[in-house]
Amino acid sequence: MCGLERISLRVARALVQLGERVTIVAEDPEPALLRDARRAGARVIEGRWSDVAQLQAAGLEGARCIVLTENADLRNVQVALAAREVNPHVRVVLRMFNAELADRATRLLANSRVVSTSAEAAPYFAAAALGMAAAPSGLAWGRHVVVGPEVPGADGDVFGPVPIGEGESLRPLEPPVLPQRRRHWRRVALFRRAALAVLDPRLAILGTGVALLLAVSVAVFHGAPGLYPEAAQQTGISWLNALVFTATTAYGNTDLTHAEWGVKLYAVLFMFAAALGLAMTFGLVADVLVGAQIQEALGVPRGRMRNHVVVLGLGNLGFRTTLHLLAAGVQVAACDSRTGGRFVAIARRQGVPVLIADANYLDSLRALSVDRARAVVAATSDDLANLEAALAARELNPEARVITRLFDQDLAERAQEQLHITECRSVSLLATPAFVAAALGEGVLSIIERSRCLWLLAEATIRRGCDADGRTIRDLEADGDLRVLALREGPVTRWRPSRIERLQAGQEVLVACDRDAWERLCSTVVEPVAAD
Repeated sequence: MCGLERISLRVARALVQLGERVTIVAEDPEPALLRDARRAGARVIEGRWSDVAQLQAAGLEGARCIVLTENADLRNVQVALAAREVNPHVRVVLRMFNAELADRATRLLANSRVVSTSAEAAPYFAAAALGMAAAPSGLAWGRHVVVGPEVPGADGDVFGPVPIGEGESLRPLEPPVLPQRRRHWRRVALFRRAALAVLDPRLAILGTGVALLLAVSVAVFHGAPGLYPEAAQQTGISWLNALVFTATTAYGNTDLTHAEWGVKLYAVLFMFAAALGLAMTFGLVADVLVGAQIQEALGVPRGRMRNHVVVLGLGNLGFRTTLHLLAAGVQVAACDSRTGGRFVAIARRQGVPVLIADANYLDSLRALSVDRARAVVAATSDDLANLEAALAARELNPEARVITRLFDQDLAERAQEQLHITECRSVSLLATPAFVAAALGEGVLSIIERSRCLWLLAEATIRRGCDADGRTIRDLEADGDLRVLALREGPVTRWRPSRIERLQAGQEVLVACDRDAWERLCSTVVEPVAAD
């Protein structure tokens, strides 16, 4: 393993628990992580993991797999290529954010797997923000397999629990599927917010005042005699003429020589009021238009948002969570402390207002309308900032769902219970099964954590003429700690098949088992399913 971070430590612990020998090459590791890694049973070599000589000293030539967990896409690719020169058959597992680069790398680099921690964790954060249950678990064949207590009498349920001993059972659950809505409705919402921003309440107040002033002036001039001395009869003028007279008076283009002194005095006051109103109108319109552009540049949302989700921190996790929420048709407002953040411009092009400010300030949260939001996701890379922002959001909106990213799982559990945060999630915990499965080789889909050990979720294909061909599922399960969860033949998948059913060549089988049972299965009975 190259690099020693929290995700590296979790992956190393799981691999050691599964019986693997793990060597970690770390450059200036944190003392706490170094101590925990050695206590977990991993061998740690301090040095530059990007140096091929260091990797050779760590035993790269005889290694079965190299896992690169640092958050540096280009550096990981560079080390992976260098490692293949030393050991052409080594399996390569890379941590990478760039999806396009990851797809090309896995197609061109044989026996490799790319894992993105943010891609693994973002669906859970988005589902939690929308109030959808999403327990971290192993994902296999479109379902989440979770460990729970054994439930007697559930044999008739196709997706019911499968007993695995020691009072535990496995149950396949539907994964959280975020609703997909048309982007048309999101555009309508954006236009609506822009229109509300233009309809500034100050403009409404000023317009009402100007309208009242004009109405009073028209009424005064309508009943005032002597405005037109050349007229045959010195009485009030018509309403239309009064309106024209009002407009010309506003510009000072009238002759009030023959008018009464009260009308003259009112006309003078009206001209000053009209000039003031005109100046205020132009100034306010300029302030609204220019201010809207300035607010947009600063990321302040136009108008007051309602029933939206606020994402604090536009890093890898925050950006991917935002994309999932946008795909679900939910309005999103975001905040990032860096003006030149990697995803700020991209999010704004997606129609997301991004405020450049510290997320833990109350003024920042008010600018994002947290008091009217449905959920707040604190996804920065700082645990303290996330906790502070979560508590501030809870203070502004006690009814909102607050989802917080915390690296330390123990802290996450305590904060969720004692600080009344809706959910606290650790990205490294959510991504660990994907890294472990990728390191163990083809066929392994994920891992599941039992009370006293780790089990694998794996898939394999029945070979024609192998020992499993023609045997019953009960016979296959009798070889060790192994349970058959599902069978797939072509497009048809059957969960919880009968234990007396006989296996046939060409069928794919989904199993949950310990590491020894999987090794026996691979070597003597079946062959692993190759990745697409």
